[in-house]
Amino acid sequence: MSATTSENPDLFTSVYKHFRRLSDTECYTEAYSIVNHPTVFQQCPITISIDLDPSLGLQPISNWSLYSCKFCDGLYFLSNPFTSTGQRQWIDRCINIYARQTKTSVGDNSNNENLSRIRWATLGYHYDWTNKIYKQDDHTKMPDELTQLCKIIMQVISSSTGCSMMNAEAAIVNYYHMNSTLCAHTDHSEYDALTKPLISLSFGNAAVFLIGGQTKTECKPSPILLRSGDIILMTGSSRLCFHAVPRILSDPLLNDILYKNIDDNDEVCWSYIHDKRINVNVRQVYS
Repeated sequence: MSATTSENPDLFTSVYKHFRRLSDTECYTEAYSIVNHPTVFQQCPITISIDLDPSLGLQPISNWSLYSCKFCDGLYFLSNPFTSTGQRQWIDRCINIYARQTKTSVGDNSNNENLSRIRWATLGYHYDWTNKIYKQDDHTKMPDELTQLCKIIMQVISSSTGCSMMNAEAAIVNYYHMNSTLCAHTDHSEYDALTKPLISLSFGNAAVFLIGGQTKTECKPSPILLRSGDIILMTGSSRLCFHAVPRILSDPLLNDILYKNIDDNDEVCWSYIHDKRINVNVRQVYS
């Protein structure tokens, strides 16, 4: 990694701090979206047809919209492929199943009593946050529905872009509050599986996602607006790029997406997610 000097200034942190200072309205304007910044995206044709399990909560694949990001080689954006009911199903899994783990930011949360305080939970191969490694002897079974969802996503994207497939072996579920951030970092713990794609799912309130180069001095990071249901796929060289989340944004569309026509069970889901964001990132650890 190149050192930050006067000749090689840190171009990432200044943009990160810029979005920390902006209002929500300004973030929505400046962060890249298909509607407001169409020229930085290139739509990828989807021709594959797959029978979908209704439990995955997905729209027909013919309705999906996939884009390559011109500002970052190997980065793809899949605009929300979920139904509103499907989004509620995945949020419910995240707060009532995936949060009930022994490996979470609050320790053993099997009874889910610490849901309001939880910041992350790990599934499959569990990440060792202290040593920043995965261990082969520290894992639990990946949820079948999450593995199935990732397989469908990878089949569609691989058929359209030619990127390699990925086996869903580990997941980190991040639970963001409105004042939460994710500092700039690179992924480097997946051994020789860093050549495999990473899938990142967003649910709940919106976020600004920054992605730059493989050093902080290489280029200014680009901001992407992620809303509920959106999916980012990092492949190829983008897997080695610095990325961060400087802002969580209150999303005025969330009420229409998740609150209308809900039943009593969904009320529990809404009471949690109305002022939160959930990110599920899934990766292959071993080749």
